[in-house]
Amino acid sequence: MATAPVPTAAVDVVCVLNEALVQVFTLARPIKAEVKEDSKAMEHPLETGASIIDHRVILPTVIELSMLLASDNYPAVYGQIKDLFMRAELLTVQTRVGSYPSMMIEKIPHEETTDMQDGVPLALTLKEARFVTPLFSPLKVATPRDSNTVKRGEQQPKDTPPAAPRGGSVLSGIFRK
Repeated sequence: MATAPVPTAAVDVVCVLNEALVQVFTLARPIKAEVKEDSKAMEHPLETGASIIDHRVILPTVIELSMLLASDNYPAVYGQIKDLFMRAELLTVQTRVGSYPSMMIEKIPHEETTDMQDGVPLALTLKEARFVTPLFSPLKVATPRDSNTVKRGEQQPKDTPPAAPRGGSVLSGIFRK
């Protein structure tokens, strides 16, 4: 009976792939991946004071990937991560339980202390990018007065005729007679 290989520190159980599905920043050791798949319940108040939930919105997936950059190569690996961050390249994160495509590096905070002489801990945050293709349709004119004015050319404003002189209030008109 064959058994599955036991993951060790030398084997990546989480990997980040580029659009060609080639692993990126292979010299960084993933320590922990926290995958957040959340939704938001849409809650509305009623006249009675109670509230109802009638649907929910699935929020973009967020993955917080804790990594350790070894001291031998952390400038090069950090440079590669920073380049992917600046170009907003879409990546795929592969974990034990699933694959998360269309992820973009959102944050790359790191901490450099004297406690860790052999490396730099990095807390990479990736967020799912969802793109929408807008659909446009021509606007139909309901009335002729709302029609296109392209053929009319540039219009100059007309002077407003002077208003008739006012005699004051209604009562002043009555008492002047």
